Parts: sequence; structure tokens; C-alpha cells
Amino acid sequence: QVPQLINFSEALARTGLVVMDMVTPTLIKYDLSVQDSDAVVQAFQKLSHLPGMEGRRVGIMSFSAGVPLACFASVDPRIRDQVAYVIVFGGYFNTKSVLRAFGRRAIDIDGRTEHWQPTEVPILVLTNVITKAFSPDERSRIVKALTPGGTRLTHTQTAQLSPAAQAAYQLLTGSAPDKVDANIAALPPTIQTELNDLSPSHIITQIRAPIFLLHDRNDSSIPVTESRDFAAALTRLHHQHDYVEFHIFDHVQVRANLQLSQELTDGTRLFTILDELLFTVS
Repeated sequence: QVPQLINFSEALARTGLVVMDMVTPTLIKYDLSVQDSDAVVQAFQKLSHLPGMEGRRVGIMSFSAGVPLACFASVDPRIRDQVAYVIVFGGYFNTKSVLRAFGRRAIDIDGRTEHWQPTEVPILVLTNVITKAFSPDERSRIVKALTPGGTRLTHTQTAQLSPAAQAAYQLLTGSAPDKVDANIAALPPTIQTELNDLSPSHIITQIRAPIFLLHDRNDSSIPVTESRDFAAALTRLHHQHDYVEFHIFDHVQVRANLQLSQELTDGTRLFTILDELLFTVS
């Protein structure tokens, strides 16, 4: 139902690629689950067995919160050796480093600390992820406070939360930037495990396919430092990859009212990466 996604998919189809778009109920509910990678595997297998697709090369393109699912699916033994490429657009590399950026409301980039303010949707996603271990009452209070249009908790209401819930709330609101590491450490063990499990960083050595990393420099949903870290890790591993930074996207959608110079510069970069993609699958 997203016009830009439909246009993009049709544009790829016009080049001769067969395109299948997919999403999961969990993603639609602004949540993440490692188990959802199985849905990606099923979609990959379904596409691979469509009439005329036998023997063709198939890759996975992922956007935003779909990135970890694409990465996890690409190392699944059922399809690992068949994945022609993985495209990571506006994604993250390590869940805890994303949470640290949210808690600090800042990122360290290009040799300096830069203010960074996340938008509402990724805050809601992280809220759903890190409050699962709390009591239904505490989880409900935090979710309601951070849902777009909700009312933030008062100091008294925050003090009534359990220590772990207080830590989560401070991370999500950026209200205690000097306590970020302590607050992350205060999260329940089950959430610590889930944060690790949801990080593409912990399976990066198992990925065999070439990786294309795309990210906008001023992304306010997922900090660009995540893709830079992803690219740096791939470089250390001598893993085949390409990394391109843009200035024309609002997270993963093209911004309106762009200057011609921006369109030409970043349009050329996008064309180059798509050309490499087509060469990869040909």
C-alpha cells in the first residue's frame, strides 16, 4: 500500500527482475521477532519455484526493520547457498548500539558527537521489543506513554516503575543520557538475550552472499552509523560488499522538494548500485 514501494517494485520488474514483496504480521504491529526470518525463507523458496524461475538467481532486499530478518534468512541452511545477494537499506547492525543512540539522543560520527533525534515509529518498535519482560501493567503504561499522541509519564509515575522498567523508559525517552550503559545493563536477562539475537552483527560471519548497504546520512529512524559499522565489519572480514550513503531519503523514502543537484548526485549513486545488482544476478 506504499506508493513508492509499488513504483520501485514495478521499476525493477521493468528491468526484467521478478519481484515479490512481503511483510509479516509482527512487523505490521511495529515489533520484531527472530522467528519471522522463517517467513523470509518461505518467500524465497516460493519465488524460487515459480514457473520460469527454476535455476534463476534470487536475492533478498530489505528495508528498515526488515533488515535483521533478511540477514538471518540469508544464513538459514535451507537457502544459504542459493542467496545471490542481500540488500540492506536503512537498517541496523547491532540492537544495543541502536538503543544506545536512542538513550543518548546522540551519535558519534566523523570525529564528533552529533545530536540525533529519533522519529516516533522506531521508538515504538524499540518500546515493543524491550518491554516484553515487564508486567502487563508496566508494559501498558510505557507503551501508552510513548505511542504517538500519548502523554509522557511524570517523574512520580516513572519512580513507581520497577528499576528495570525505569531503565527502559529512560532509554526510550532519552531522559538520562549519562546513564545509558547502566540502563542497558539493567534490562532483564531475557531482553538482553533478545537484543543480542536481533542483531545482524552476531551472524555476520555466516553470511555468504554479497551485501549491498544503503543508508541516508541524516536518517532519523536508524542512525547512519549502523550501516557504517556494518560496512567496517564486512571490510575486516574481507566480505564482498558495497556501501553507498545518500542525502535524498527520509529513512527509506525519497524526500520531497529535492534540489536538482541532490537528485543528480544521489541518483547517479543509486543507478550505480542498481547496475551492480543487475550484474550480480545476471
